[in-house]
Amino acid sequence: MDLLHKRNVSLDCFRGIMALFVACGHFFYWNHKPIIPCSFVLAVDFFLVLSGFVICHSVYQKREKFNSINFAFKRYLRLFPVYIVCVVISYVFNIFNNITQPNLFDWFKILTISEMIPLNTLHPSIPFEPIGISYTISAELWVGIIIFPIFVTLLDKFTHLIFPVLILVILYCLIVLNQTSINYMDAHHRLYNLFIDYAIIRCLLEYSLGILTYLIFIKINFKPNNFIISFFQLFIILLFSMTYLKLNYNRNNEFIAPFLFAIFIYLLSFKTGIIYKITSNNFAKFLGDISYSIYLIHPIWINICSKYFHLHTTKGINIVIYIFCILTSAYIIYQFVDKPCLQLLRYKNNT
Repeated sequence: MDLLHKRNVSLDCFRGIMALFVACGHFFYWNHKPIIPCSFVLAVDFFLVLSGFVICHSVYQKREKFNSINFAFKRYLRLFPVYIVCVVISYVFNIFNNITQPNLFDWFKILTISEMIPLNTLHPSIPFEPIGISYTISAELWVGIIIFPIFVTLLDKFTHLIFPVLILVILYCLIVLNQTSINYMDAHHRLYNLFIDYAIIRCLLEYSLGILTYLIFIKINFKPNNFIISFFQLFIILLFSMTYLKLNYNRNNEFIAPFLFAIFIYLLSFKTGIIYKITSNNFAKFLGDISYSIYLIHPIWINICSKYFHLHTTKGINIVIYIFCILTSAYIIYQFVDKPCLQLLRYKNNT
């Protein structure tokens, strides 16, 4: 569909908003000040559904030339530069604070972005986690380089099986999370069994939802009405707010969040509606550009602010300073690391 050929600034804006939501949530919860809903963890589900949607679009457009090794290498190169910069900053901080240092297995997991692979979980007893949230990036990388080659194979030879397979995968992952996750959707960094981390199951659910949303978007010939799209965009935001944006919400409802995000992404993909128009501007573009850097740099700033500046209290000025530090550093990382690497990747793709 032509609507997807150019950048959707609104979707990128919400990626940035969700990254800030996670950053604020971790600021309070990691400092034992739970004064905002723990539903901030659901922002990760938005990232993953959107990644499934966007990557599926890219793969679908180039499916005739798809190469699984090249795809895996490019996904790694897309995620690694900002990730390793934040790992180095975090490692330097750890050195000055005498925090457990990585062993060889830890370094292997760091350099291959494999934190969600259950290696070295018993020795040492306190595993080395360079950033604190890198298992999300790890799941995004490894689930992606497995599921999308399978998707292309189905698309090429077993097209009629794509929808049944996606639905079965979504149902299976949803049932596993619903029946076995003791902390609802905040299931990362916990083992489902000896071989599989919950991060994999959560990411597999949401990548599959993103793929399914994309296929519905391109297969159903629907001409959007601005009023109808606006109504449903507002309705999803209202429903999400009423369901999750309160301290004592029913956490069992968290399993519905990825489906609400999938519908919301579908609605914004038409590039019309009041929410799309409000979130399609230069500031929205700025938030979208630095969203990945925000997500990876914020745990480091929580440690710095708490350790050296004592900004771990609930005073309003402290959270403002913290957000300013995140936005500034994320912009610097985007300008000098992420943006040049993205331009190089695009150049390689076009040559």
